[in-house]
Amino acid sequence: MRVGSPLESVKYLETGKIIAYPTESIYGIGCDPYNYDAVQKIFKIKNRPNTKPMILIASHLTQIVKLVDNQSLTKTVMQTWPGHTTWLLPASAECPEWLYEKESKKIAIRVSAHRDVISICKNFNKPIISTSANKSMNEPIKEISKIKNIFEGEIDFIVEGNIGQELKPSVIKDFETGKIVRS
Repeated sequence: MRVGSPLESVKYLETGKIIAYPTESIYGIGCDPYNYDAVQKIFKIKNRPNTKPMILIASHLTQIVKLVDNQSLTKTVMQTWPGHTTWLLPASAECPEWLYEKESKKIAIRVSAHRDVISICKNFNKPIISTSANKSMNEPIKEISKIKNIFEGEIDFIVEGNIGQELKPSVIKDFETGKIVRS
């Protein structure tokens, strides 16, 4: 498991590898969301059912417009980005089916303001999967040393950086209902 810069992590993403990286509040685990095998590997690593889709995180709106119904990109949504709010938005017809919840056909997306996330996504030129660095039902991880211990042999690269000032993972809001799904 190698540790390095956000720019170095892009090589790993491009080859279907799994990375861990700092976010606004915790370390996240990510991969290329268009790489089905890599996404499935994260489900396995986390012991998470693949019926529970993961969040996508981007550096800019242009990276997600093909994944969502653009009518959902309203002023209400746009005012929260870049930022610490994840939205459940209607997936577009172009969105790969493994990225959205089957019943609701919604995809969870956030445009981040975190420096390292922006660097990764900007240089990768697309969004990445963003799920908390933990095994399902365990507390999210904030330290590289714990990631190394818990995910030895499962994560290929760790981005060295600083976690942001947020105390909890992102708020998740449902665009259609206005409900807060996670606070």
